[in-house]
Amino acid sequence: MKIIKYRQQVITAMHLLFWILSVNAWNILFNPGVESSAFIKGLQDYWTELVLLNFLFYLYCLMPFIWLIRNARKWLKISVTILFFIPVLYLVFAFFQPEAHEDEISLFTDFFLSGFMYAVVFHLSIAAAVYFNLQVLVNKYLKVGRFSIYLLAVSGLTAFAAIINYSFFNYVIDRILPNLYFISYFHVWELVVIVGIYIVFTTVVFLVWQYASMLIANRDKARNELSALKAQINPHFLFNNLNTIYSMASKNDKKTKDVILQLSDFLRYVLYDTASEYVALEKEVEIIRTYVELQKARVDPEITPVLLTMEGNFTNKQIAPLLLLPLAENCFKHGKGIEAGKIELFIGFKGNQLVFKAENTIALREKNGEAESGGIGINNVEKRLNLIYPNRYSFGYGGKDGIFRLELKIEL
Repeated sequence: MKIIKYRQQVITAMHLLFWILSVNAWNILFNPGVESSAFIKGLQDYWTELVLLNFLFYLYCLMPFIWLIRNARKWLKISVTILFFIPVLYLVFAFFQPEAHEDEISLFTDFFLSGFMYAVVFHLSIAAAVYFNLQVLVNKYLKVGRFSIYLLAVSGLTAFAAIINYSFFNYVIDRILPNLYFISYFHVWELVVIVGIYIVFTTVVFLVWQYASMLIANRDKARNELSALKAQINPHFLFNNLNTIYSMASKNDKKTKDVILQLSDFLRYVLYDTASEYVALEKEVEIIRTYVELQKARVDPEITPVLLTMEGNFTNKQIAPLLLLPLAENCFKHGKGIEAGKIELFIGFKGNQLVFKAENTIALREKNGEAESGGIGINNVEKRLNLIYPNRYSFGYGGKDGIFRLELKIEL
């Protein structure tokens, strides 16, 4: 799943939708004014029209945000902006000719100013408390685990917002909007409950969204690690195998066709079959077998014998792709030299646990080099294990007495 391309625009639209729904809910259902009571009584007669009207109003409010979409064409942005201002200009024009547009003016003043605008004002202190909590308190206290301080701060913020709301509607609103005959009959403690509900709800939604975003980011990171791993597979492996195939072909070796087919299957799996998040364990194990067979064609069995052992039933299980291949590649990369050595691989599966063991002689030229630290491939695998199988694996490796040993266990 890809991260949403227009993430910020989607978040802005969701915020706007939440507050429009909230304002309409208070205006239609909860506002204790005279018009609300009459409105509720006739609501069942035209609720579909009301839903459509709110949806259109929501789309109308979204129009200016088209300027936040970078890839939108300029002519489209200008066209949408003109459409946004047409109703505004029409209302301004109507106010200059009230006799000819009496119905439009009446609808605007009765519905919007006398109802909707009142609910908007009611939400100002609530919205301020919500965003102060999300932008300041959550980041400063909740995310760093200072829960007691966060609870005290939120309690103080809730009480402060409730007092501001109560004071505004009892001492200020009549001076600003004198034509409104709605009354705010809430006590301070009731407003504390209302503000608290908004803060708790938005905090929970915010934390869930953050957690979901983190999961998506981690999954994309794991996929990027996989892409990097594909690009990182030693190109010398391909060239060396092509040289081996050329050498076999020049000698008319009967195994040439089999080696070409094995190489083809290997490349097809690495480049195409690993596109999904998980692959069949049976397939992953089989590609290790193919890889080992390809390497055997290049390794002198008298100098470096290769042994691959497999135990267990690998069917009907899934695993993240290309986890085992870099570990096998590491054995041949650092275990093959001019002196006698060995390479031993073991893959076993029992219950839900996959076990991968590798043991190879450290080539003389590598004793003071990369092999002792594990190499880039092993580090890449370890990062992917932390992302995909946290707390579900054990991984250990190291070199001692000229032998490099590795053991990986994963609960699938």
